[in-house]
Order: sequence, then structure tokens, then C-alpha cells
Amino acid sequence: MATKTILVRLQNVTKKKHKHFVQEQTEFATCVNNCVKRLHNSEKLSSKNVNFNFKSAIKNEAIRRARKAISDFKKGKAKTLPTFKNSLGIKINNQNWNSVEKNGKWYIAFTSNLGKKSIPVVESEDVKMYFPFLLKENKEHRGTMELFRKGRDWYIAIPIQVSSELYFTETHKEVKKDFVDYTPVGVDLGLRHLAVLSEPTSGKRQFFSGKEVGYKRRHFRSQRCSLGKKKAQRAIERIGKKESRWMKDYNRKLAKDIVDFALQFDRPMMKLEQLDDIRSTCRSLKQANRTIHSWSFYQLKQFIKERALKFNIPVVDINPYKTSQTCFCCKHADKGNRHNETFKCKKCRYKNHADLNAANNIAISTSLAV
Repeated sequence: MATKTILVRLQNVTKKKHKHFVQEQTEFATCVNNCVKRLHNSEKLSSKNVNFNFKSAIKNEAIRRARKAISDFKKGKAKTLPTFKNSLGIKINNQNWNSVEKNGKWYIAFTSNLGKKSIPVVESEDVKMYFPFLLKENKEHRGTMELFRKGRDWYIAIPIQVSSELYFTETHKEVKKDFVDYTPVGVDLGLRHLAVLSEPTSGKRQFFSGKEVGYKRRHFRSQRCSLGKKKAQRAIERIGKKESRWMKDYNRKLAKDIVDFALQFDRPMMKLEQLDDIRSTCRSLKQANRTIHSWSFYQLKQFIKERALKFNIPVVDINPYKTSQTCFCCKHADKGNRHNETFKCKKCRYKNHADLNAANNIAISTSLAV
């Protein structure tokens, strides 16, 4: 399953509700900060010993958010224990919210300290498409939503579980038939080239270089280094946020181009490598390590899945084992076959671009990641 997050604006939020939501948002942030300190001191927390004026379900979400912050700190993802601002969104689990239809209009019902209230929403295309599946009886389609504010307007971010992938096992009787029914497009994600696409039957391919990314990331890093000497911490944080926004925008555009390549084929199926160890398995130049190795490959993969979903293109994860070392022509696998960007088979002397050879192998592979 893939997760698609839709953003929905609440309509007709009265001054009374606005004031209440602001107070509840502030108290939720205080609750999370309190839980962070207590968990850091090795306390065991449950909704019973968290003394804040919330429903138990919302207290549990605050505890989960605090545990995530502690986990990130211990793993080195955060340099210090975070202090959450009052603007922190309120998490509400899937059992405590649902969509409601009244007189042909859509509402969102969720639990707060005021009880469970139904509030009308601005009916976007996403609302019309997905809200019929988020009714009270359809719990399996709902995730944990977030209530947050932008200025005077209130929004909800709703993650929805949608099917954009085909799930098979290698022992499944239908696996060969299902793979044959589609045109496979191999996608090799890497460092020198962020993506190499290939459809082996037609021979069509496309390369997406990492040079622009490398240049842009070096530019941002240079700015941070310069500001670091001046000890301008706030400016450094602004640069970091700007870089993050640029990266997200670049990944969205790259995902669109990748899916557009697949759309030229009849009934395309996109095959991607599982990315768990991409940074340990990919080798690059030293100067690329700091710029490309920190690239958000997981984010790119999620954007590819979301984009493919709109066109009903299935996406599957392929086991990456030896896809870069195996000859597409004779299937001989050897570490010595690959030398940087060149692939030359030691057995049959087949020669090709190394990433293109890997993309071809991914396209024809039926070994799914588990």
C-alpha cells in the first residue's frame, strides 16, 4: 500500500472554536514537551499518568510524538532534545475521526475537548474523491490525521492508504502471468545519476544526472559554512529550510518526469530497487559523498508512487541483489564486471553503461523485495 496525504481546509470555523483550537494546540505542544522530558528521564508513560486536559487517545498521540523525538535524538538525527512550539499540529488517531455527509455536503468529525464535532470542509477534488471512503465504518482506509493552523485558517492533513503497488510472492502461481501482462520499466536510483530508466524491449532509456543536485547542494553547504564562521545560527536554519524546500520541489518534478517516461508504454509497470542500503552499496567520488549521499531517496520514491497512482500505474519493489553486477546479456554475475560507470562482462564481453545495465536487470527481474 502507498500513503497519500491530502490537505483539507475547514470551513466556517467560528471565533469560539478558533479560540478553543488555539488553546488546545498550545496545550498539546506543552504536553508533548512534558512527555519528552519525562521519557528522557526514563519514566514509563501512559495516558493515565499524563496530567493534561485531553482525551486518552490524544494523550497517547502526544506520547508517541515524544517517543519519536527521543528516538531521533538517540539515533543522532537531532543534535538536541527538541522543544516543540505552540503551533505544533494536534494528532488524532483513526478511531477518533471520520468523514460525514449531510445534505450533499461533506463534513469532518473529530474528537476534541469539546467532544466530537462535525465541521464543514472546503470541497476540493480530493475531498470529493476520498471522503466517501473515510466514513465511520471504513476504518481501514484512515490513518492518524493532524489538525493545524495557518494564520486564521484551520486545516487537516489526512493520510490515506491507497493501493498503488502489486504484491506478489515468488511462489504465487499467478506471478509470471501478472508480470507478462505489463510493460516493465526499470528504475535504477543512484548517486552519479539520480535515476536511470529503461524499457528493454523497445530499447528506450532516459538518464537524470546528479550534477545539478551536486552543484546546488554544494552552494547551500558553502552558505552554511560562511554563516557558521559568523555564528549566525538563525540564518543557517533559514538556509537549511530553503534547501529542504528546494529538494522537495526537485523530487516532485523528477518523479513527474519519471512517471511521464513510463506513460509512453502500453500498460506500464514501474520496478524500483528497494532503497534500504542505497548509501552503503553506492560508490561515488569523495566530493559527491556529502552532496548526493544526503539526498532524500525515500522521499523521491514516495513521490513516484503518488504520481504513478494518479495514472493507475503499478509500482513494485525489486530485490536489488547483484542487479549492478549481473550481465543483462548472459546473466553472469561478478564484482569485476563493473568499473565506475562502465559495465563490461568478463564472460561474454557485453559492454554498456553500468546504471543502464542495472536498470535493464531491474526491469526484467521477478525477484520481489520482502
